Amino acid sequence: MTTAPRARKKSAPAPPPQQDEPIIHGDTQTLLRWLIHYWEKLALPTAELSFLAMTQDRREFARWTGKRLNPLVLGCYCYLSTQRADAQRPTSGSPHTMAPVHWHLIFIEPDMQPQSIEVTIAHELIHLADRVNGTPRRHRHHGFDAIAVEEAAITGYSLEELRALLHEEGQRREKARRAARPLRYLYECPHCKKQYPRARRYSQPVSCSSCDKDYNPRFHLRLASLL
Repeated sequence: MTTAPRARKKSAPAPPPQQDEPIIHGDTQTLLRWLIHYWEKLALPTAELSFLAMTQDRREFARWTGKRLNPLVLGCYCYLSTQRADAQRPTSGSPHTMAPVHWHLIFIEPDMQPQSIEVTIAHELIHLADRVNGTPRRHRHHGFDAIAVEEAAITGYSLEELRALLHEEGQRREKARRAARPLRYLYECPHCKKQYPRARRYSQPVSCSSCDKDYNPRFHLRLASLL
């Protein structure tokens, strides 16, 4: 599907206040265990720990970053530069203070198997290491790219095991999502007849992405039936 362009209201990032230790919200014991384990394996600088915040709460992560997570995302790393936004100018009679120049923000889905939580933390720390080393990478294909190879190397799991975990957790997440929000609406392209099941009605004009990658009113999706 392709949505019609419209102005979107953006939320300003609101990272947590800096602390001397990493901020961990969630299953602290498990998260901290694997955080330290893979932090050392990746030889990350200790100084960066004071700029790290990790949570298992999607809403909290969205507040920190100013962006909503895709419901199916199992883990996410976000590098947030705050030098310009949060730097405090000195006032008369007060010392000069400076907010952290950056944040490493990580989300870990809580409803996963123990092995999946472990490898997801390792995975997000690989992204963090890339940022610290000045070589940030994007995924070409989750589970099949160079990042997956590195993940296998540091965790000791094979690529096949990592792909199986990713597939299984993705299926579980989708099943839980559908149980909470069942599909109720079926939209259809008037041109190619491709169907788009939805849990909610579209809130804006949407066209068929198979017929045109950009929004095109000729291929405007129509509500075909209720499920």
